[in-house]
Amino acid sequence: MSTSAAPSAVEERELLPTNVSPVHYELLLAPDLDALTYTGEVQIKVRVNEATSTIVLHANELEIAEAAITSIASAQLATPLQATAIAFEKSDETVHLEFARALAAETEATLHIKFRGVLNDLMVGFYRSKYTDAKSETKYMATTQFEPTDARRAFPCWDEPTQKATFDVTLRVRDSLTALSNMDVARVETPAAGLKDVVFNTTPLMSTYLLAFVVGELEYIEAQTSGEHNGRPVTCRVYTTPGKSEKGRFALNVAVQVLEYFADVFGIAYALPKLDQVAIGDFEAGAMENWGLVTYREVMLLVDEANTSSRARQMVAYVVSHELAHKWFGNLVTMEWWSELWLNEGFATWVGNLAVDHLFPEYHAWTQFLVDEFQRALALDALRSSHPIQVPVRRSSEISQIFDAISYSKGGSAIRMLSSYIGLDNFFKGVRAYLQKHKYANASTQDLWTALSEASGVDVTQFMAIWTRTIGYPIITVAELDGGAQIEIQQNRYLSAGDVTGAEDETLWWVPLRIEVHGSAGARPADVLSARRATVDVAVAGAKWYKLNKGTVGIYRVKYPASAVANIAQAIADGELETNDRIGVIADAAALACSGHSNTSDFLTLLRAYSTETEFIVWQEIATRTDALVAVWADEDAATRDGLRALLRSLFSPLAERLGWEAAGADEESLVGRLRALAIRVAGFAGDQGVCAETRRRFHAFFAGDRSAIASDALGAAFAIAVRTGGRDEFDKAMGYYLDPANPADQQLSALASLGQTTDPALLDELLEFALGDKVRNQDLHKAISSIGNHGPSRERLWRWYQTNYDLLASRYRASMSYMGILIRLSAGEFTGRSKADEVERFLAERDTQKFQRVVDQTLERIRSNTRWLEKDRDDVRAWLTKSGF
Repeated sequence: MSTSAAPSAVEERELLPTNVSPVHYELLLAPDLDALTYTGEVQIKVRVNEATSTIVLHANELEIAEAAITSIASAQLATPLQATAIAFEKSDETVHLEFARALAAETEATLHIKFRGVLNDLMVGFYRSKYTDAKSETKYMATTQFEPTDARRAFPCWDEPTQKATFDVTLRVRDSLTALSNMDVARVETPAAGLKDVVFNTTPLMSTYLLAFVVGELEYIEAQTSGEHNGRPVTCRVYTTPGKSEKGRFALNVAVQVLEYFADVFGIAYALPKLDQVAIGDFEAGAMENWGLVTYREVMLLVDEANTSSRARQMVAYVVSHELAHKWFGNLVTMEWWSELWLNEGFATWVGNLAVDHLFPEYHAWTQFLVDEFQRALALDALRSSHPIQVPVRRSSEISQIFDAISYSKGGSAIRMLSSYIGLDNFFKGVRAYLQKHKYANASTQDLWTALSEASGVDVTQFMAIWTRTIGYPIITVAELDGGAQIEIQQNRYLSAGDVTGAEDETLWWVPLRIEVHGSAGARPADVLSARRATVDVAVAGAKWYKLNKGTVGIYRVKYPASAVANIAQAIADGELETNDRIGVIADAAALACSGHSNTSDFLTLLRAYSTETEFIVWQEIATRTDALVAVWADEDAATRDGLRALLRSLFSPLAERLGWEAAGADEESLVGRLRALAIRVAGFAGDQGVCAETRRRFHAFFAGDRSAIASDALGAAFAIAVRTGGRDEFDKAMGYYLDPANPADQQLSALASLGQTTDPALLDELLEFALGDKVRNQDLHKAISSIGNHGPSRERLWRWYQTNYDLLASRYRASMSYMGILIRLSAGEFTGRSKADEVERFLAERDTQKFQRVVDQTLERIRSNTRWLEKDRDDVRAWLTKSGF
């Protein structure tokens, strides 16, 4: 095994000693699904790099019964060399084994360890997942989640991505159970009556975080790939608990196609003989790319063909594609350390969308990317408390905090920007060379840049290193010269707080300008800004407007002079700008209002240019931006709040009226159904009495047995409006729908989220108590509270609940503290007010938040940034609403 890049000395990584490294594991695990425990044995062939009598490896919450060296240099010892001391270092999650004599350097030895563990309920390591069978009896399955550093919870190992080895896995289980691991089954043996040993074939060289096992009562459906690009058909299966397997048909079909598609675009066949996908009831992450055995939260894998919403169906397609992308980016070639996480996740985010766009062009995946990924990345990266795409990681406790919108969404956006600049052909040529050179090994970001530079003939490192190693992104300020024939452009760092200091504004980004001028053909690819400022010619005879960042590909915001904004607004009204550009313009205007680079009234005025907009994804971005405005202004005077609601009705009520509640026909595009649901939600929340009345009528008809009264895409919106405008009856009906396992998983979660819309304090307290009970899975707690903060008067109640239950929550999520970050963001992130930010900060300062401190910092920064926005533009918004008649 080799690594391509040495760790940066600056990072001071806390790694295991290098005196011994693993070569091969033989692992036997025997889980007991009644006692919820397991026993295990592992024989690890190790390479002794330096003479030593001490071996240090990872182990966390395991009981080690025995450790011994059983062979040296392939020679079996007559008497095993027992460890004279077994000492655990809890803070490092390591175990230190001492031996009476040293192992010689440049030899191989076999380390044998017997251990015991608990099938925990923490959703990490080797853990238990609960489900209810057809007889309403509680059952358990055993499953794993090892990324980033929890293989050590399942068995003693070298739990670092560069410590690749091969694995022989044997699972000893009851003979009525199904046992799965990364590889196909080599044989089944019978060690005792009622038991079987399922022995799997040897894995390729791989990192520990990609190992996986699943044991339980399972059923499956199966299909094979065409073999066109993999060289042979690959057997693909979807496993579920009994009675659910047919709901995996859609995901199975996606996997069969995507596995061949990726083998084609990457130029390398899928490396394993089979691909299993498993739906897990209790699963904190959305999915996990274990090689050959991908695990998913049920809602991310299962589709009810008749009732699942189109949004949930698209999400399944994307998540499957994302996870299968990892078979090449992450599994075959693995980042050399977690500071390079974006190599896995940023690339999988980008190429996952590429696959969805290939299979389902009707979803307009790349346009949705702008709202779901690109704008999400820019929102987070506009904070001082963001981090670079390549972020130094010192210890394991820091890793989970970078599984965020920077590693995924900004990473994917950086790939999109780069591939657009050098061209897809050159990009994939470089990717193929990168994968071929580093397969079954580890690589760094620089390795990728080197391959892409050689493929494209462009020094990729020169401009992309700035994007991956530097926090933030620029705002491009435009000034017109010579009557508009030329523009002067200047780049500075953008912060949502709008208060960049000189020390924070030293970076000069490489900025692809992609200028489009009215009357010209497309963007000008040669225009790149890499200095502080430059002058660019935009003179075209008869041109009425110009626009930077065509297609919204570059990672930056643009501030135009007022005259240019007016011209762009007219171009939007006249239908002259493409969808991606219309999204980029309104997103930039909203962001610049928040940061103080422009007035919020400028954003509100620009909205009028979108009055005839027809595209769902554009309206989705508008709704996101107006939702944020309403949330920040939630505690203002009644006249201002009513004015904002009237503005929203003027935008969304005509849409709701035009689209109605019924699909235009069987062939109606799914995005039209989503637009209908969006219009109903926003208009209903804004107080459109007609929409609210019709929603309540359909809601009660739905529960009276007419399930056609509410289309699947509109269910979440309808439930939310009914609960917000109703009382106990509507609350109980939505609760009952959530609790009924016969309903599609995505719709159950929509019903759960709708409960937080109640404005009744008693019902809200009931919901908050319910959320902590056993009817809400630990992974779904955030869904129960996700919409509470949207209602201004409810925010304080939610915050008190979080404070009161902090210790309980911290204990429940102690093994996955990143979830605590989600909860603090939901519980406090909607506040405004300097004193409120100080209160939240004081409360958290007295607690150990180091494992989610980054999210704490981001939440506090958002509160203060929104407070400044409100203070700056309170009068501006009030005056605009009055002048505009709202």
